Amino acid sequence: MKYDFSIVIPVYNEEGNLPSLMDSLIELRDKLKWNCEIVIVNDNSSDNTPEICDKLVNKYNFIIAIHRVKGNNGMGYALIEGTKKANGKNILWTMGDKSDDVNTYDEIIEALNKYDVVFGSRYMKGGSRGDLGMEKAFLSEGYTFLCRGIFGIPVHDITNAFRGFKKEVFNNINLESGDFAISPEFAIKSHLKGYKLGEVPTRYTDRKAGKGKFKMMKMGIRYVSLFKYKLFKNSF
Repeated sequence: MKYDFSIVIPVYNEEGNLPSLMDSLIELRDKLKWNCEIVIVNDNSSDNTPEICDKLVNKYNFIIAIHRVKGNNGMGYALIEGTKKANGKNILWTMGDKSDDVNTYDEIIEALNKYDVVFGSRYMKGGSRGDLGMEKAFLSEGYTFLCRGIFGIPVHDITNAFRGFKKEVFNNINLESGDFAISPEFAIKSHLKGYKLGEVPTRYTDRKAGKGKFKMMKMGIRYVSLFKYKLFKNSF
């Protein structure tokens, strides 16, 4: 079946967050009469996340669960696999830890009528970093500021994976990052390919259950490595 859009959710050990997130998404889907599917990508979880996914699939015909086993695990790889298997003409990436504001989903989807890629932005006017830690906020906002100067990217938050895009953009870009660096990589490459980038304000909420996987030092190094695309813009 073809859908207007697909919501792709990477999850790793999110038994404490996934049920309530899915309740919110299903309620929104019914309320706004979305013609959409939900693709949950279980990235080799060791808790009850796989069982939760399977119960949802058995109950709802618009939910797909992909179970990834050991190998190339990581948020980036999970997002790539889920997006490849999604059937929607547009894609919405959102995290399984409930950090993304569900009230922003519809704004992102509507903005795809005007833009090719739409970012949920914590750092534009009207947005908020919420309870995101100061160090992480400094890294993400500062990195986007550098990319605005180096690449001319016209948005204010490219490290946040929360975004919507036309699937044709994804199909025309070779994404290489298997970790959190997929977020800025996607933004940089889509901009250099000439796609139209937009943003809507959103608010971040730090996870209340489970443990985050983001490592500051490692990601800082990975983010800086993406500056190579300024010199090798024809390599993807």
